[in-house]
Amino acid sequence: MRELMNRKTQYVIRGGVEGRERLRVLGRVMQESTARLIDQVNLTEGMACLDVGCGGGDVSRELARRVAPAGKVVGVDIDETKLSIARQEAAEQGLTNIEFRLSDAREIPTVPEYDLVYSRFLLTHLKDPVSAVRSFLKQLRPTGYLVLEDIDFSGSFNYPESPAFQKFFDLYNTVVRHRGGDPNIGQRLPSILRDCGLQDMNVSVVQPTGMHGEVKQLNGLTMENIADAILEDGLATPGEIDEIVRQLYDYAADPKTLSGVPRVIQVWGRLPFA
Repeated sequence: MRELMNRKTQYVIRGGVEGRERLRVLGRVMQESTARLIDQVNLTEGMACLDVGCGGGDVSRELARRVAPAGKVVGVDIDETKLSIARQEAAEQGLTNIEFRLSDAREIPTVPEYDLVYSRFLLTHLKDPVSAVRSFLKQLRPTGYLVLEDIDFSGSFNYPESPAFQKFFDLYNTVVRHRGGDPNIGQRLPSILRDCGLQDMNVSVVQPTGMHGEVKQLNGLTMENIADAILEDGLATPGEIDEIVRQLYDYAADPKTLSGVPRVIQVWGRLPFA
């Protein structure tokens, strides 16, 4: 458990209830593009799925609906608060074919029992994403699919230019790298999966963007939720953080501005048949 807690400190974005609320907004923003991605692997009733780094379980529940009633979904995460919320929400929605487990992505059993292993926005925070991908692949059945989504933060943009966004952009990149992650890992996903032996690989790029709605709130929400890590690493003062957050929300409230999430690279494929 101590090792699990130490690894949690590597994760830049705040956990707990506040982190879950940010993920709830992010889940709604990404819902359409992630659903189209899952459509590509032709999930059917009775399949078994693993959602690694499941957070509040938004994608886990989508998978559970698709493979019900005989199929199952296991969601794993290192944040028990988020998992507790996920269990409650799954029960409220009548999803009995889903289980949430407290586990580190690098410690889950490598037994080939899943038809799909999925992970979104996890590898960007890991010091050794290649080992994590190899672990994912070991859990796939011979015909199973690996499906990953992760960010290329260098593709972030706002229009017109915003000094607050530039400060947020610089701080996010710095704190993620400072803790051993890669904010632009999306660019590397295809080569990582190819080097790990994935074949029949497909790549897509999405970037939800808008001039109104929740997609515009995510920069401010994310800045709020990386504040603890920024303070711990001595990268900004509380006053500086508060001012950046305020300006980001003011920018989002302006109907003449355009903003969205970082560029998201989606990669899916499977191992060669034996």
